[in-house]
Amino acid sequence: NHQIMPSTFRNRGFATAICFHLLVKEKLIDAFLATHYSPRQVPTNNYRIGRDGLALDMYFDFQDDPIIIPQEKYDALLDWAFLGNKPPLEIKKSQVGHGHGLFATQDIQPNTVAFTIPNEKCLHLQACFNHSTLGSSLATIEDDQDEDFGSIATLSAFLASEMLREQCADWEEDPSLSGLYGPYISILPSGRAVSQQDHVLWWSEKEVNDIFDGASLEKAVALREYIDMEGSIIEGMLVSDLAQKNMGLSISQVRGSVTNAFVNVLSRSMFVGQEGVQRLVPVLDMCQHANNPNLIYEINSNGDTVVTTTRNIRAGEELTARYYSTAFEGHEFYVMYGFVVPFSEPAHCN
Repeated sequence: NHQIMPSTFRNRGFATAICFHLLVKEKLIDAFLATHYSPRQVPTNNYRIGRDGLALDMYFDFQDDPIIIPQEKYDALLDWAFLGNKPPLEIKKSQVGHGHGLFATQDIQPNTVAFTIPNEKCLHLQACFNHSTLGSSLATIEDDQDEDFGSIATLSAFLASEMLREQCADWEEDPSLSGLYGPYISILPSGRAVSQQDHVLWWSEKEVNDIFDGASLEKAVALREYIDMEGSIIEGMLVSDLAQKNMGLSISQVRGSVTNAFVNVLSRSMFVGQEGVQRLVPVLDMCQHANNPNLIYEINSNGDTVVTTTRNIRAGEELTARYYSTAFEGHEFYVMYGFVVPFSEPAHCN
């Protein structure tokens, strides 16, 4: 076992990128903590790399003070998602990862439905195709999808349009301009350091080349090139749509919303159901990731996302979910989701 002591960072005063190449169970895994944080807050415990996997509890602050989303917005999200009939849940600062997490407020028995997110509250392909002005364009994007990236572009275009709509409502101070997903949009990270989130799509080209190497660099470059290409198409589509609606937003605002939408779709979307249908599921996406989660989720015949417990859950316990349906390599998981997942053993990361 190797130990990396917190004093290493505190004394030398650097925290730019730490790359571990681990031979774990005869398999080489690239695990990355690529950060743009300063070591102002460092935990007192050691960081351990064991033969059975990677266990990290590293804590870095952003160079800029993180922008914390107000608690009342999370409370409003729960009221909106459950139509005012909120189950025994609360959203508060996570105990197992950065940012916020989802918690049970009362005991829940195993194999019990913890909550259900109605289909109309989720962002999915059918909602994209039903968009009043962009539906046909979004369907065209979906038809042209790269099989390596699934429905990312279609969902991102739809999410970006909703983000811009909320910006217009705020700018004009006119709630009537708000869309169907306002309370959900309000809690989504919209840039670096918002809710302590970072992602490779927010990095400069120099940062990507300095931090990544090998397969991870190839994955990051391929993702960024794909999104640059799709993003330019989506930007043109959204600018035209905004002009028709007389919503005066700048090109830079449109471009920023498109990038932010891609980040949120990449880092928050779930693959639900037997066919692995990709969708954004509000509230469920507040759960921290776990290799062995205490929640599983499925789509019912109505298209609702039904979330069920895998074991007994105590009041006050944090709820966890598995973020992916297939086994990503360590570097793939980092590039797509923005954090390192433990290789083995039940552990939590964000």
